[in-house]
Amino acid sequence: TEFAGFPRLSLWLGIDQPDTDIAAFVYEIKADGGSVLLGFDMLRARYRHGVREPSLVKPGAIERYEFKGLPFIARRVSKGGRIRLAIGPANSKYFERNYNDGGVVAQASGKDARTVTVTLYHDAKRPSALYLPIAAKGPASKASQ
Repeated sequence: TEFAGFPRLSLWLGIDQPDTDIAAFVYEIKADGGSVLLGFDMLRARYRHGVREPSLVKPGAIERYEFKGLPFIARRVSKGGRIRLAIGPANSKYFERNYNDGGVVAQASGKDARTVTVTLYHDAKRPSALYLPIAAKGPASKASQ
């Protein structure tokens, strides 16, 4: 299977704190078990409606979170291969730490830290999904021959 373009990720999440950072990683898992990172994106919950509209999360509310920063990917997944989506915290020394308290992130410290529980929903009412741009099959155009 071949795909080329910008993947899109739509998740329905319930979060029990006013803010947190979520990371999404897309991998190809090869038939031999090896993995290749194809791309990743991160989203700060308070910016789920856009970076110009910060809005703290109402703890317990279930909302849709759109990850729009996955990079362009062009890949052929060989027979026996598959795609893995990994969702987790964005906790890295390379990025600003979010202590999940809803305050000014740049001014927070470990004393402000809150443990967060994030619940992923996927059902008929809340269909979380990774959308991959599958390449069209057909004869090559004359211009590319």
